[in-house]
Order: sequence, then C-alpha cells, then structure tokens
Amino acid sequence: MTTVTTQIDGIAAPNSNEGSVAWVALLMCVLGAIFYCYEYYLRVAPSVIHPELMQTFNLSQAGLGVLVSYYYLAYVPLQIPVGLMMDFWGPRRVLTLACVLCAIGTYVFAGTSTLWVAKLGRFLVGFGSAFAYVGVLKIANLWLPRKYFAMVAGLCTALGMFGAMSGGILMSNFVRVMGWQETLFASAFVGFILAAILWFVIRDNSDREFRSQGRASHKGLSIWVELLEVVRSKQLWINGMIGCLTFLPLTGFAEFWSVAYLESVGLSKEQAALGTSMVFLGFAIGGPIWGRTSDYIRSRRIPLMLGSITAAVAACVLLRLQNPTISLLFTVLFALGFLASAQVLVFAVGEDSCRPGMSATTVSFTNFIVMLGGFVLQPLVGIVVDALRSNQIQSAAMVNAADFKTALLIIPLGLLLAAGLSFFLKETYSLKS
Repeated sequence: MTTVTTQIDGIAAPNSNEGSVAWVALLMCVLGAIFYCYEYYLRVAPSVIHPELMQTFNLSQAGLGVLVSYYYLAYVPLQIPVGLMMDFWGPRRVLTLACVLCAIGTYVFAGTSTLWVAKLGRFLVGFGSAFAYVGVLKIANLWLPRKYFAMVAGLCTALGMFGAMSGGILMSNFVRVMGWQETLFASAFVGFILAAILWFVIRDNSDREFRSQGRASHKGLSIWVELLEVVRSKQLWINGMIGCLTFLPLTGFAEFWSVAYLESVGLSKEQAALGTSMVFLGFAIGGPIWGRTSDYIRSRRIPLMLGSITAAVAACVLLRLQNPTISLLFTVLFALGFLASAQVLVFAVGEDSCRPGMSATTVSFTNFIVMLGGFVLQPLVGIVVDALRSNQIQSAAMVNAADFKTALLIIPLGLLLAAGLSFFLKETYSLKS
C-alpha cells in the first residue's frame, strides 16, 4: 500500500494510510457518540422514576425540578472551560475522565436517600456529561474534513437521542423488574466499562503536535483573550439563543416533564415513556436530515428559521389536543422532535465562524447558551405547576393536564422567538473552507 501524508483540517497526520485514518476517525467518532448516548440516558433517567424520587426524597413538583436541575448546575457553567480543556489537552484524557465522573455520580445518586447527597450525585453526572457532545465534535474537527462537520453533528445528536429513548423505554421496564436503584447501579457499572474503552481507543492525533500547532495558529494570543473574542461575538450569542430556544422541546419537555404530562392526559407510564421516545426519535432522524439539507441548499440560516416556525406549530397542536388517539398523539410528538432538530445547525454555524484551533471553545460556548434552557425551564415548569395547583386537594404527584399545558406554553413561545432571532443571524455557510 502507498503511504501518504493526510491533511485533516490543517493538521498533518504523517505516515498514515489514508483509508486506515478514515476508519480510525469513524471509530473514534462513533465511540465518542456512544458516550454522548450514555450521558443522555443518564440525563433523562429521572423522568421515568418521577414518583419514586418524589416519595424517596419527600419532594414537591418544584422540589423535584430543582433536584434534577443540579445536572445543569454543573453542565452549563462548565461548557466554556470544557472547550478550552478540549482544545488544549485533546479528547482522550478529557472524555475518559468525564465518563468516570458520570458513572460515579450515578452510583452516588442511586445509593442514597439523603437529598443533598442525591444533588451531589446529579451534579457529578452533569459535570461529566458536560464534555460529551463537545468531545465528539472535537474528534470530528481533528480527524475529518470540515465538509463533514454538520453531518457528524447530526449523527452524534441522533445517537444521543437514542440514548434518551433507551432512558425512557428500557428504564421503565428495568425499574418495574429491578427497582430504580438497582437499575441505576447497573448503569454506573456500564459507565466504568465505557471509560476504559474510551481510554484505549480515542487518540488525539498526536496531541503534543496539535497543541503546538494550535497555539501557534492563534498568533500568541492567550486562551483568555481567545475566550474573550468568542464571548464578545454578537453573532455567537444570537446563534446560541436560537439553539437554546429551539432545544426547549427537549430540555423543557422531553428530558423530564413529558412522562408526567402524558400520564396526566391518560397514558400509562409505559405508554408515556414510549410517547416521549417519539420526540427523541424525531430529533434523531431529523438531525442528520437537516444537516444534509443545510449543506445541499448551502445555507444554515434558512433551515433554522423554517425548523423553529414549524416546531412552534407542532408544539401548539400538542398542547391543544383534546382526547387524542395514541397514534395521533405519537405522530405530533414525533413531528415536534423532527422539526426542532434543525437546532443541530447552530453548532455548524459556530464551526463555520471560528478561527483555526478554536473549534471546541466556540462549540462549547454555543452549547453553554443552548443548555441554559434546561437549567431555567425544568425547575420553572415545576414552580408554575405547583402554583396553579396550590388550591387543589390532591397528592403531590398528581397534576391536572390543564396546569401542565399552561406551564408548557413557554415552549411554542420560545420557538417563535427563535424564528425571529434567525432574521438577525448572518449566513455562515460561505465561510467554510
């Protein structure tokens, strides 16, 4: 075979066979995406054990929302240093340690009946999870041509959605048979195995060489000046807010409140978990399609605008349905996820716009803004629901569907705001090299 020097996004990979590099790159992207799938499974796990958690920790709806949001208390602020760490140390060390933290956090959460310890466990899961998505995109940036970046972002998101689906469907069955604590203990064990695999397979594309080249490409700027450059970008703030608002059907609904809402309209726990999986399935299928469509029409802005508007319509239909059939309800849930999945393009916008060597910093800053929605909305929905039902005599776990629908109106409103912000977003597709 002929030995070639493969140039990947401006980084030389000498003495590598071109076909071998492609397969190694694919394997590493898939493994990184599997970690993202795993952390998403852990992220949505509390939605299936909603009443069990309320009983174990003696919580109201608002209190449960606060407990679950401790994931975001770690995840959101970490997004900026995550990018800096990934750009400097590379994905191998960072992703391995992150997976270990997810497993430890899950074990701690499952093994306690003390609220502050459960919050700590949830915090650790969020801490480790903060590295997952950015890590996959960093691997793609290091090893694949830039023209594949939007597609990889979509495929990675798809695997994350399948993790969320398993978090609903599989956990509802495992919890019924094993109990919620044993199910989470088993999940933690899987995390430790995955961490070992990540360590032995992920490579940083000669990370020492990458650091020296990456730092040189920054023309001597310190990482803090680079970060300031990103933070001061008006377009990145607009782009991130579009991503945050378009992601609300997941962070504000499917990741936690959807099972409880669907139970309130008459579905069983298993049916509600399956219905929630329709949102994630729609997002999983839609992400790569929106990414491919964006490349085909050579535009990021138009698909973002179209996806936001149509997802707002789907959200309104969902909240207005009266006694729907299960098939109709599941169809609307699928459509909501599919249309909202145009959100993955905000990461392509960030990648299009960033300077060489700053991809992870730019993408993680974008993700920081995106995930603010979950940090704010998950406890907020619980607070609104508790306020609406304050005069009702019912158990803490019982909520009227009308109260949920009122609290969840913020989702279509947020999607419409995202569509409006898209008018102010500059088209970045032409910036691709």
